[in-house]
Amino acid sequence: MAGLATAVLLVLAGAALALGAVIVLGRAVRRTREARQARLAAPGRRVLLSLAAGDDEPENQQTLVRLEPAAWRAIEPTAVALLGKVRGESHAALVSVFEQRGMGERALDDVRGRGAMRRARAAEVLGNLGRRDAVPLLVSLLGDRDPDVRAVAARALGRIADPAAAAALLDSLAGRRPIPPQVVADAVMRMGAGTLEALTAALDHDAELVRATSVEVLGLIGAITAAARVIDTLDTDPSPEVRERAAAALGRLGTRSALAPLLAAVAPENPPGLRARAAHALGDLGAVAAAPALDALLADPQHEVAHATAHALLRLGPAGREVLEQAVATGPDPSPGRHAAARTDGLSVAAERAARYAWEALAVAEVDERRRDGAPARSEQPTAVGR
Repeated sequence: MAGLATAVLLVLAGAALALGAVIVLGRAVRRTREARQARLAAPGRRVLLSLAAGDDEPENQQTLVRLEPAAWRAIEPTAVALLGKVRGESHAALVSVFEQRGMGERALDDVRGRGAMRRARAAEVLGNLGRRDAVPLLVSLLGDRDPDVRAVAARALGRIADPAAAAALLDSLAGRRPIPPQVVADAVMRMGAGTLEALTAALDHDAELVRATSVEVLGLIGAITAAARVIDTLDTDPSPEVRERAAAALGRLGTRSALAPLLAAVAPENPPGLRARAAHALGDLGAVAAAPALDALLADPQHEVAHATAHALLRLGPAGREVLEQAVATGPDPSPGRHAAARTDGLSVAAERAARYAWEALAVAEVDERRRDGAPARSEQPTAVGR
């Protein structure tokens, strides 16, 4: 038994030594490989960074074009990353280097490759190169089985900024393999005014997410000519979420025609979420004519509605601030230590509620004003109220 135990210990010790040797050898090989990569990359990386910094001399470009394949492979990840970040002449110079090295053509082949990482890298390169001839291939990747490839393809289409891809991007939101809506929205926004037709057509899409994303993008890009379609969406869409985003879009568009539908949207029979969004949008609209309607909403029993209303009134300027000050003046004393005090005789629950929301909005406004002016914030009631 003792001999067997000794043999087992010797075997274990040998295995441990062998494992340790493998680990040491692996680390040595990795360090050697990294050192070799660093030596190969050093000359090209200096030229690459100089080119990205704005030194677009022809000799810099040609130095990168003439790099040996091994040296280029060592700096290629850095080059791809820089290509997506630099702008102007530096970007044009890098694009020229990539095209002269045949990177664009290889990416067109790789985008059909088997590996997800290979397809994603190829899509990224094509987007950064602005290759419009790659748009059909990138559109096909919007249905790729790999979620990262789909997202990279959407971003690449946004960088190429061909409005012809907008409809496919929006449709991808309703596909069997969806893309995050914020990625789609950002890509479509990069395409500019040419997407207006696709966006307005998408307001009739069967999928709620497509309609919601489309109406939001219309507001974000300031599509004033689509205001009538956005108003129709606010009035008739069956989805509360879509109607809320339509209300927000109308506030961003800022057209006079938005006032009446937004005032209708804050009516009590509508869902609280929609009423709050519409109240916020009325503040964005900056229409003084909305002050009376918002005054009535200050006492709304729904917190989100009353809170949005108070802060919307602030954005109406003097007329809105006057409403808030009047609500505070007719409410309970909000000075420190008095918040829990009983209501004064004859003060209604609605008046007290309106006063609380008005006081909070004015207090936040004063803190922001003092912060901008560099003065310390005060804990007492806002001086604008006049108590």
